Amino acid sequence: MTYILGLTGGIASGKSTVSHFLKKYGARIIDGDLVAREVVQKKSVGLKQIVSIFGEDYLTNSGELNRKKLGNLVFNNKEMLNQLTDITSPLIHKRIEELIDEAKVIKCRLLVLDNPLLFEGNYEKYCDSVMCVCVPQELQVKRLMSRDGYDKTQARQRVLSQMSNEERCALADVLIDNSKQVEETLKQVLKWLVTMNLV
Repeated sequence: MTYILGLTGGIASGKSTVSHFLKKYGARIIDGDLVAREVVQKKSVGLKQIVSIFGEDYLTNSGELNRKKLGNLVFNNKEMLNQLTDITSPLIHKRIEELIDEAKVIKCRLLVLDNPLLFEGNYEKYCDSVMCVCVPQELQVKRLMSRDGYDKTQARQRVLSQMSNEERCALADVLIDNSKQVEETLKQVLKWLVTMNLV
């Protein structure tokens, strides 16, 4: 039987670190960010729909989605963010369902649905339980500034465009504190794997 773990956390919370660790212990990962990119790749139905709403200005010279330019637009406009989500969400759900079915066919023991918008997109319905990687908001902002080169205002906008840490943690079944050293974080994850008899 395949155990499906939802893995979520705010932007720059360290969710990817936890995801890589779970993979090292044999988990199969469905990366929500990669799926989101896949459904809007060059010549895809998703990209055609985006162009029909937002225009060809949001394409690169090679005909791919200019993610940075579109991101700057939608993160400052909730209505446009909703329009974009209306296009991509059904496509992402469909692809994730296909990937879950594939994992069940090969009887994968632990399948991790790694998605920063797990609750916002209602992906928890696919999961047996949800693990949330938690860090204080100020640490998220600091990490984003150093990782992606945003200024403080841009970094804060990105953080605030998502569900709050408090809401996300309240909805999750397992909380992983990633505000200290990475070894401390991984110790918590390993403890969960052992408890669930998944190692």
